[in-house]
Amino acid sequence: MKKSLLTLIAIISSALFAPSSANAQQTDFEGWAQYLANIGLDKDRTWVWTIEEQPRIGDDWRRLNTNMVRTFMTYNVDKHFGVSLGYLWGPQFYNSHYYHIYRDENRTFLQLSYKHDLWGMAWVHRYRQEQRFIENTAGSVSNRARYLIRGSYPLSEDKNFGLTGYNEIFVNFNSVYNGPTGGYDQDRLFFGPYWKVDNARYEVGFLEQHTQRFGLESRWAQVIMFMASFDY
Repeated sequence: MKKSLLTLIAIISSALFAPSSANAQQTDFEGWAQYLANIGLDKDRTWVWTIEEQPRIGDDWRRLNTNMVRTFMTYNVDKHFGVSLGYLWGPQFYNSHYYHIYRDENRTFLQLSYKHDLWGMAWVHRYRQEQRFIENTAGSVSNRARYLIRGSYPLSEDKNFGLTGYNEIFVNFNSVYNGPTGGYDQDRLFFGPYWKVDNARYEVGFLEQHTQRFGLESRWAQVIMFMASFDY
């Protein structure tokens, strides 16, 4: 139990005390929401179809930055391991300098996930390989890899309430004209409580996002994040 709590405390400390010098870096205060519907296509939920919407408000909560729509099909090999194929549409409504634009992005992706228990916590590992088709990049495809590790620590006997935290790192495999550059892209740290009610899981908390995609200067976003996931 002590080891589990220390792990979560480390995640909190990383998120809250990450350097964010406003003089050298661009900063923003944002609000993100994530809504998921997971639809089992057979009795054992070997096949699950997921529909997701993720609106994000930025520019210090003044306007919509993007509204991403993602869908994917998952084949659960067993209770631990799943393989998914999916598609995302995510238009962008302003750039890093807060100028109004409209820029379409379409993605296809392969996702591998693994779940297990350790130190009294439920762990999820997720690897996602994305092919990004971004408008005005001369038809080039940006290939990006993402790895997420999440830990959830229950605070109730029925495990319907507890704390959760995750870290996700993004790396671009290549550079494209007028688009992402190869190498490190961004990192996200999240911490907050979760609770389960019937077929739904809810999370609300603080997310710290660091990005290196906008040239030489880093960009930090402090985000209030809400998630609702429903199983059908």
